[in-house]
Amino acid sequence: MGVDKAGKKTSRFNFIRKSTLRTADDSTTQELEAPVDGIEDDSTPAPEGEEAGDTQDEPDTQDETNTQDETNTQDETNAQDDLPGQDSLPTESLQDESLHQDSLPIVVTESPQEDAEMQSMFPTSDSPAQEFASIAEVDRADSPVEDPEVILKNLQETFQNIIDDKLANIPLRLIDTHSGILYTSNDLEGIFKESEEYQQLYENLLTTSVSKLQRRVNEFFRYAMLSHKWASAKDEPQYWQIKGSVYEMDAPLEIRKLQQFCTTSKREGYRWAWSDTCCIDKTNNAELQESIISMFAWYKDSAITIVYLADVSDISQLKDSQWFKRGWTLQELLAPQSIRFYKQDWQPLIDSDKNHKVELLSILHDITHIDVDVLKTFVPGVDNVKKRLSWVGSRTTKKIEDIAYCLMGIFGIHMPVMYGEKHNAFVRLQKEIMALTDDLSLFDWLGESSTLHSYFAAHPRCFMTPSYDARQDSTSSKFEFRLLKTSKRITSGLSSSALKIVKDVLSNPPHGRFIANGRMSMPFFVHEVVTLIPNQDKPGMLSYLVKAEGLSELEIIVTQRLVPLYGKNPSHKYRVVRMWDASLIQRPGSMSIEAADASIVDNPESPEPLTTEDSPKQEKEKEKGKEKGKEKDKDKGKDKEKDKDKDKESWVGRSKDLVADFVADMVTNSTAAAFIRRLQEPFVAQLLCSPGDKQPWRRVGTTIRVIAHASSGSINFRAPENVIVH
Repeated sequence: MGVDKAGKKTSRFNFIRKSTLRTADDSTTQELEAPVDGIEDDSTPAPEGEEAGDTQDEPDTQDETNTQDETNTQDETNAQDDLPGQDSLPTESLQDESLHQDSLPIVVTESPQEDAEMQSMFPTSDSPAQEFASIAEVDRADSPVEDPEVILKNLQETFQNIIDDKLANIPLRLIDTHSGILYTSNDLEGIFKESEEYQQLYENLLTTSVSKLQRRVNEFFRYAMLSHKWASAKDEPQYWQIKGSVYEMDAPLEIRKLQQFCTTSKREGYRWAWSDTCCIDKTNNAELQESIISMFAWYKDSAITIVYLADVSDISQLKDSQWFKRGWTLQELLAPQSIRFYKQDWQPLIDSDKNHKVELLSILHDITHIDVDVLKTFVPGVDNVKKRLSWVGSRTTKKIEDIAYCLMGIFGIHMPVMYGEKHNAFVRLQKEIMALTDDLSLFDWLGESSTLHSYFAAHPRCFMTPSYDARQDSTSSKFEFRLLKTSKRITSGLSSSALKIVKDVLSNPPHGRFIANGRMSMPFFVHEVVTLIPNQDKPGMLSYLVKAEGLSELEIIVTQRLVPLYGKNPSHKYRVVRMWDASLIQRPGSMSIEAADASIVDNPESPEPLTTEDSPKQEKEKEKGKEKGKEKDKDKGKDKEKDKDKDKESWVGRSKDLVADFVADMVTNSTAAAFIRRLQEPFVAQLLCSPGDKQPWRRVGTTIRVIAHASSGSINFRAPENVIVH
């Protein structure tokens, strides 16, 4: 099989079929330009004016000067025309692949013996009819269909698909700004097909590109969206009240706002318009749910969003507008590409025909505290969870559930809309976010926890506090003290069993969080609370002093009164926990711990190495150091040599079940030391409470962020454990 210029395999019968058919019409033929299968071609072109049969070249003879009888020549020529095996001659045998398709290939033999050999190598069909039938069948299989009717039918289907895709991504209902009539998406298809625009495109499908079809369809269905603060529901025009043209209505009270919106959209050049007041049948639960889930996308795909500010008569009043205090208007600010602000008299807020969202970018940033880049090009997602939730913290909605539903588009999350679930809607939203991200800022909130699940916030306002950065506490003397510890001192301060636990944790980090039957399994570093007593210095506040294992004393201000913990057999148990964070593990490419500590290894003013409670070896060395100062220096030298040996044996594999699937990640002493150092830094802590031994743990809401510090004097490594919280 040959290969044509387009890369498609060509039939070995193809060149024979085309050449033979050509011979019937043309009065002349051309000789082959290259030998076939090593057979020399000494044929010469025939003179003009001769018949097709007379123009075939004769086989060479030893005596080229001898001429043959005209009748014999005609017979030999006809015999060559009927040469068997032509239909099975492979095209690969042609040395020149650029042989013109119109030329007639002829195989010339030296003798009758070669004729017989050729016939045995290339058997022919039983009859010429069968031969050409097989040739035509192969040709049809290899050649593309170019039937104009088929091409037109395919273009018609493509055109209809473009229309269907467009109608599937626009609002379910739109108002015709010319007539004021409210239409469904099915009505819109009929209106488009009756238009002159459609007729022109349909009649010229063969000469119209697909990109042009898409562009013209998009232009026809361009629509404007209304963004506004609702008045009372009874004053806004509802779907069931729209009977004819909105321009002919004189009630309800806010009908003028709808009329002005349609008039403004028409003046700006948009035939279609959408308002959330009358374009959704709120009595149809399926339509209501689809509209709420799709609303962010509708605003994003709109040609323009017209924002009506009923309480603004001058740009100086913009920052105080109620439009910036409603939950639903957040997505109506972020989603659209183009926005036009209008004052209460329906005049533009600023004298500009350009995109007001861009023109007022700095003012919008000052009002909303949303980054300029985010305002300019917003992308839905589950990154920066705490920040996204804080954007709606000071906003309100008329229905409790809407504070969660208005955030679905912000996070790119789709979940069922169930009015009547009240505060559970916001808990469901947080669960959906948790399932899509490892961002721990989802749990970095202050205030009341949800009554449905203690580890989720009750409201977005709980996320309005700034994010915590442990580096802000770097001025703490305790923190500075720990930063001076080198990796070698930390690893030498750990017993071999403790170091093995650290490496096991790094080799097999804890699993992610999950929820089942209302209970959530979460990996924590746990510090058991020893005492929890009211803070007598702050009698008017719910302030408690907490002492937990391995931590300095904490002051915790909570949202509910707690049962004190002291003495034996307490009725309640408490834990101070730190959430597992994958960033605790040193990543490849980060600064080497040894390099960072090189400048302080030999510093005589560096603090003494920390010791562990379960390291008798370190205690003996310390006692020997007190008795014999010189021997202490020698011991330090020996310790350094031992550390070098430890560094040489620094690779630890993963568990055996994981090794079977992939090459295990390895952990060095330096990585373990970096991990322990991170655990010595101040961290955001959470307080858990359990009313009994077999009762589930619950998170206690706090009004201020709890920052915990590791107690000085020892390194007491605690492996993370999975805790069930409710």
